[in-house]
Amino acid sequence: MKHTVQKAAWEGGAALIELMVSTTIVLMTGGIIFYILNTGMVLFAKNTAINMAHQQARVAVLVMEQDLHSAVSIPQLVDANKSPVAGNGPAAGISFQLYAKGPLKVTSSANAGQNQINVRVNGYLPKVGQRLCIPTHQIEYDITGVGAGSTDRILTLASNLPVAVKTVLYDPGTNSNINVNVVCFITDRMHYVVTNGELRYYGPTQPTAGRMLANDITSTAPFSIPVTPAGAQYNRFVAAINLSTADSRSTNRGFKAANMFLNAMVPYRARLCITQ
Repeated sequence: MKHTVQKAAWEGGAALIELMVSTTIVLMTGGIIFYILNTGMVLFAKNTAINMAHQQARVAVLVMEQDLHSAVSIPQLVDANKSPVAGNGPAAGISFQLYAKGPLKVTSSANAGQNQINVRVNGYLPKVGQRLCIPTHQIEYDITGVGAGSTDRILTLASNLPVAVKTVLYDPGTNSNINVNVVCFITDRMHYVVTNGELRYYGPTQPTAGRMLANDITSTAPFSIPVTPAGAQYNRFVAAINLSTADSRSTNRGFKAANMFLNAMVPYRARLCITQ
């Protein structure tokens, strides 16, 4: 009888040990599986975030590059309010001009000190906020008013003319007046500005509200003007862009998207304007 009780107790202890070992194995296996699944989810979120950051940055830089390649002025660094910033940066934004219309002809002489000038537009309608450039006289002023007409229009400028623009000159050799063709151009001012985590574009069609190119921007001052080893502005390349994006919506257990940095030095094609 005693032998039977001892055998039953031994068998019960062995069963308990087996149960504990089995439970431990199940827990360890479950922990390994959970770890693998959790790591896979984190990596999936990370890859998704990186892809989205890459896509946003890539599209934004391509759009900016197209405009910068077409710039007719050396870009000016600006702050988040689109006000000019001195120095080489970094800065929140960049401003430059694009060709809009021209060459156009100044049709009548204008005296120094006046702020209106008559231009032959041939059906083109200049807009307030555009910029009138007369390269031969180094005149570049914003247009604040546009007169009526279809062939010729009187343009009101933001400042008075510093020098006279003469379309008729006296020729002492012939003792008579001769007509002179004075050429002008009209340009549009563009802005790319990072504000409130967004990269926004301000151009002819969105001069005030702007258009968002990318959001979740983490670099608050991505623009600068490259400099030579001697410290002078390197005007062959007009903009250095160091753009960083992060998609905060692709998260997993507190993980936030990795940042992507783009360094681009963009050359411009031609310089039509003397100033920004």
